[in-house]
Amino acid sequence: MSSGVALAQSAPTVDWSGFYIGGLVGATNSQTQAKTTVGYQKYLNATDARQMAQAGDSDLSQWQPSVGLVGGYGKQFGHVLLGLEASANSIYLNDERTVSENYVSTPASRFILRQSVRADWMATLRPRLGWAEDNWLGYVTGGLSVTQLQLDTLFVDNAFSGYSKSSDTKIRTGWSLGFGGEYALSGGWALRGEYLYTNFGALKSMSETTSTNDSGGSLAHKAELDTHAVMVGLTYRFKGF
Repeated sequence: MSSGVALAQSAPTVDWSGFYIGGLVGATNSQTQAKTTVGYQKYLNATDARQMAQAGDSDLSQWQPSVGLVGGYGKQFGHVLLGLEASANSIYLNDERTVSENYVSTPASRFILRQSVRADWMATLRPRLGWAEDNWLGYVTGGLSVTQLQLDTLFVDNAFSGYSKSSDTKIRTGWSLGFGGEYALSGGWALRGEYLYTNFGALKSMSETTSTNDSGGSLAHKAELDTHAVMVGLTYRFKGF
Protein backbone atom coordinates (compact mmCIF):
# COMPACT_ATOMS: atom_id res chain seq x y z
CA MET A 1 0.00 0.00 0.00
CA SER A 2 2.83 2.39 0.83
CA SER A 3 4.48 1.69 -2.54
CA GLY A 4 1.22 2.52 -4.33
CA VAL A 5 1.04 5.84 -2.49
CA ALA A 6 4.64 6.59 -3.51
CA LEU A 7 3.88 5.84 -7.17
CA ALA A 8 0.82 8.06 -7.07
CA GLN A 9 2.83 10.87 -5.54
CA SER A 10 5.55 10.57 -8.20
CA ALA A 11 3.09 10.76 -11.13
CA PRO A 12 3.17 14.06 -13.06
CA THR A 13 0.62 16.61 -11.89
CA VAL A 14 0.28 18.18 -15.36
CA ASP A 15 -0.63 16.28 -18.53
CA TRP A 16 0.91 17.90 -21.62
CA SER A 17 -0.97 15.64 -24.05
CA GLY A 18 -3.14 17.05 -26.84
CA PHE A 19 -3.17 19.62 -29.61
CA TYR A 20 -1.73 23.09 -29.05
CA ILE A 21 -0.93 26.37 -30.82
CA GLY A 22 1.21 29.30 -29.81
CA GLY A 23 2.96 32.53 -30.66
CA LEU A 24 6.62 33.42 -30.17
CA VAL A 25 8.83 36.52 -30.31
CA GLY A 26 12.59 36.82 -30.14
CA ALA A 27 15.65 37.28 -32.32
CA THR A 28 17.45 35.35 -35.05
CA ASN A 29 21.14 35.50 -35.89
CA SER A 30 21.57 34.67 -39.58
CA GLN A 31 25.11 33.70 -40.60
CA THR A 32 25.97 33.52 -44.30
CA GLN A 33 29.21 32.47 -45.94
CA ALA A 34 29.18 34.01 -49.41
CA LYS A 35 31.79 33.06 -52.01
CA THR A 36 32.49 34.29 -55.54
CA THR A 37 35.22 32.63 -57.58
CA VAL A 38 36.26 32.55 -61.23
CA GLY A 39 34.50 29.62 -62.86
CA TYR A 40 35.90 29.73 -66.39
CA GLN A 41 38.97 31.87 -67.12
CA LYS A 42 39.04 34.14 -70.14
CA TYR A 43 38.61 37.84 -69.43
CA LEU A 44 39.86 37.17 -65.90
CA ASN A 45 43.19 35.32 -65.95
CA ALA A 46 44.80 32.96 -63.41
CA THR A 47 46.22 35.83 -61.33
CA ASP A 48 42.79 37.49 -61.27
CA ALA A 49 41.21 34.17 -60.26
CA ARG A 50 43.46 33.85 -57.22
CA GLN A 51 42.68 37.42 -56.20
CA MET A 52 38.93 36.91 -56.71
CA ALA A 53 38.97 33.78 -54.54
CA GLN A 54 40.21 35.89 -51.63
CA ALA A 55 38.19 39.04 -52.31
CA GLY A 56 35.00 37.06 -52.86
CA ASP A 57 35.16 35.07 -49.62
CA SER A 58 32.98 36.80 -47.02
CA ASP A 59 31.22 36.00 -43.75
CA LEU A 60 28.01 37.91 -43.12
CA SER A 61 26.23 37.93 -39.75
CA GLN A 62 23.03 39.76 -38.87
CA TRP A 63 20.71 39.81 -35.83
CA GLN A 64 17.05 40.61 -36.53
CA PRO A 65 13.83 40.49 -34.47
CA SER A 66 11.62 37.48 -35.19
CA VAL A 67 7.98 36.56 -34.68
CA GLY A 68 6.52 33.13 -35.22
CA LEU A 69 3.68 30.64 -34.85
CA VAL A 70 3.84 27.05 -33.61
CA GLY A 71 1.35 24.22 -33.54
CA GLY A 72 1.50 20.53 -32.82
CA TYR A 73 0.40 17.48 -30.92
CA GLY A 74 1.94 15.64 -28.00
CA LYS A 75 1.24 12.46 -26.06
CA GLN A 76 2.53 11.99 -22.53
CA PHE A 77 3.57 8.58 -21.17
CA GLY A 78 4.35 9.00 -17.47
CA HIS A 79 7.00 11.69 -17.39
CA VAL A 80 7.94 11.27 -21.08
CA LEU A 81 6.36 13.39 -23.81
CA LEU A 82 6.46 12.45 -27.50
CA GLY A 83 5.19 14.95 -30.05
CA LEU A 84 5.33 16.51 -33.50
CA GLU A 85 5.44 20.26 -34.07
CA ALA A 86 5.27 22.63 -37.05
CA SER A 87 6.53 26.21 -36.89
CA ALA A 88 6.86 29.27 -39.11
CA ASN A 89 8.69 32.46 -38.26
CA SER A 90 10.29 35.54 -39.77
CA ILE A 91 14.05 36.00 -39.99
CA TYR A 92 14.28 39.26 -41.97
CA LEU A 93 17.77 38.56 -43.34
CA ASN A 94 18.89 41.31 -45.71
CA ASP A 95 22.67 41.74 -45.67
CA GLU A 96 25.34 42.72 -48.17
CA ARG A 97 29.09 43.26 -48.60
CA THR A 98 31.01 45.33 -51.13
CA VAL A 99 34.74 45.03 -51.81
CA SER A 100 36.84 47.18 -54.14
CA GLU A 101 40.45 46.35 -55.06
CA ASN A 102 43.07 47.18 -57.62
CA TYR A 103 43.96 44.25 -59.83
CA VAL A 104 47.24 42.55 -58.97
CA SER A 105 47.70 41.80 -62.69
CA THR A 106 46.98 45.39 -63.80
CA PRO A 107 47.41 47.71 -60.77
CA ALA A 108 46.11 50.75 -62.67
CA SER A 109 42.68 49.12 -62.96
CA ARG A 110 40.13 48.41 -60.24
CA PHE A 111 37.18 46.08 -59.74
CA ILE A 112 34.14 46.16 -57.45
CA LEU A 113 32.33 43.08 -56.18
CA ARG A 114 29.00 43.32 -54.35
CA GLN A 115 27.34 40.29 -52.69
CA SER A 116 23.92 40.41 -51.03
CA VAL A 117 21.75 37.74 -49.42
CA ARG A 118 18.11 37.77 -48.40
CA ALA A 119 15.72 35.41 -46.61
CA ASP A 120 12.46 36.58 -45.05
CA TRP A 121 11.04 33.45 -43.43
CA MET A 122 11.67 29.88 -42.36
CA ALA A 123 9.45 26.93 -41.47
CA THR A 124 10.11 23.63 -39.69
CA LEU A 125 8.53 20.26 -38.99
CA ARG A 126 10.11 18.63 -35.93
CA PRO A 127 9.53 15.75 -33.51
CA ARG A 128 9.80 16.66 -29.81
CA LEU A 129 11.03 14.50 -26.94
CA GLY A 130 10.33 15.90 -23.50
CA TRP A 131 10.41 15.21 -19.79
CA ALA A 132 7.59 16.53 -17.55
CA GLU A 133 8.06 17.33 -13.88
CA ASP A 134 5.41 19.20 -11.87
CA ASN A 135 4.47 22.25 -14.00
CA TRP A 136 7.67 22.08 -16.02
CA LEU A 137 8.36 20.49 -19.40
CA GLY A 138 11.87 20.31 -20.84
CA TYR A 139 12.42 19.03 -24.36
CA VAL A 140 14.82 18.51 -27.25
CA THR A 141 13.73 18.78 -30.86
CA GLY A 142 15.06 18.36 -34.39
CA GLY A 143 13.79 17.89 -37.91
CA LEU A 144 13.18 19.34 -41.37
CA SER A 145 13.48 23.05 -42.18
CA VAL A 146 12.78 25.15 -45.28
CA THR A 147 13.37 28.75 -46.41
CA GLN A 148 13.56 30.85 -49.58
CA LEU A 149 17.11 32.17 -50.06
CA GLN A 150 18.12 34.89 -52.52
CA LEU A 151 21.72 35.58 -53.60
CA ASP A 152 22.59 38.62 -55.73
CA THR A 153 26.11 39.30 -57.01
CA LEU A 154 27.46 42.17 -59.13
CA PHE A 155 30.99 42.47 -60.58
CA VAL A 156 32.25 45.52 -62.51
CA ASP A 157 35.66 46.96 -63.34
CA ASN A 158 37.20 49.99 -65.08
CA ALA A 159 39.79 48.05 -67.10
CA PHE A 160 37.66 47.04 -70.10
CA SER A 161 34.17 47.55 -68.66
CA GLY A 162 34.17 44.08 -67.13
CA TYR A 163 30.68 43.07 -66.01
CA SER A 164 28.98 40.05 -64.48
CA LYS A 165 25.64 39.90 -62.67
CA SER A 166 23.79 37.05 -60.99
CA SER A 167 20.44 36.97 -59.18
CA ASP A 168 19.10 33.63 -57.99
CA THR A 169 16.27 32.70 -55.62
CA LYS A 170 15.60 29.13 -54.55
CA ILE A 171 13.72 27.16 -51.94
CA ARG A 172 16.31 25.55 -49.67
CA THR A 173 15.66 22.65 -47.32
CA GLY A 174 17.82 21.84 -44.33
CA TRP A 175 17.68 20.62 -40.75
CA SER A 176 17.05 22.09 -37.32
CA LEU A 177 18.18 21.07 -33.83
CA GLY A 178 17.31 22.71 -30.53
CA PHE A 179 15.97 22.56 -27.01
CA GLY A 180 13.47 24.40 -24.86
CA GLY A 181 11.16 24.44 -21.89
CA GLU A 182 7.58 25.25 -20.94
CA TYR A 183 5.85 26.12 -17.68
CA ALA A 184 2.16 25.32 -17.29
CA LEU A 185 -0.09 28.18 -16.17
CA SER A 186 -3.87 27.93 -15.78
CA GLY A 187 -6.57 27.43 -18.39
CA GLY A 188 -4.36 25.49 -20.83
CA TRP A 189 -1.79 28.30 -21.20
CA ALA A 190 1.96 27.80 -20.82
CA LEU A 191 5.05 30.01 -20.96
CA ARG A 192 7.70 28.81 -23.40
CA GLY A 193 11.34 29.46 -24.28
CA GLU A 194 13.36 27.84 -27.06
CA TYR A 195 16.72 27.88 -28.82
CA LEU A 196 16.88 26.50 -32.36
CA TYR A 197 19.87 26.06 -34.69
CA THR A 198 19.12 25.58 -38.39
CA ASN A 199 21.37 24.78 -41.35
CA PHE A 200 20.03 25.37 -44.87
CA GLY A 201 23.03 24.22 -46.88
CA ALA A 202 24.20 26.15 -49.94
CA LEU A 203 22.67 28.06 -52.85
CA LYS A 204 24.88 28.02 -55.98
CA SER A 205 24.73 29.99 -59.24
CA MET A 206 26.86 31.04 -62.23
CA SER A 207 27.11 34.25 -64.28
CA GLU A 208 28.79 35.11 -67.58
CA THR A 209 31.59 37.68 -67.65
CA THR A 210 31.52 40.28 -70.44
CA SER A 211 33.91 43.09 -71.41
CA THR A 212 35.00 45.25 -74.31
CA ASN A 213 38.22 43.24 -74.68
CA ASP A 214 38.59 39.43 -74.66
CA SER A 215 35.03 39.04 -73.41
CA GLY A 216 34.02 35.71 -71.91
CA GLY A 217 34.45 33.45 -68.94
CA SER A 218 32.24 33.09 -65.89
CA LEU A 219 31.96 33.63 -62.16
CA ALA A 220 30.69 31.02 -59.69
CA HIS A 221 28.67 32.12 -56.66
CA LYS A 222 27.67 30.31 -53.48
CA ALA A 223 25.91 31.24 -50.23
CA GLU A 224 25.68 28.96 -47.18
CA LEU A 225 23.09 29.94 -44.56
CA ASP A 226 22.60 28.88 -40.96
CA THR A 227 20.57 30.54 -38.20
CA HIS A 228 20.47 30.71 -34.41
CA ALA A 229 17.02 31.63 -33.04
CA VAL A 230 16.12 32.45 -29.43
CA MET A 231 12.36 32.74 -28.90
CA VAL A 232 9.91 33.14 -25.99
CA GLY A 233 6.14 33.14 -25.97
CA LEU A 234 2.86 31.48 -24.99
CA THR A 235 1.24 28.20 -26.02
CA TYR A 236 -2.37 27.10 -25.56
CA ARG A 237 -3.60 23.50 -25.19
CA PHE A 238 -7.18 23.01 -26.28
CA LYS A 239 -7.98 20.33 -23.69
CA GLY A 240 -6.22 22.17 -20.89
CA PHE A 241 -3.89 20.39 -18.47
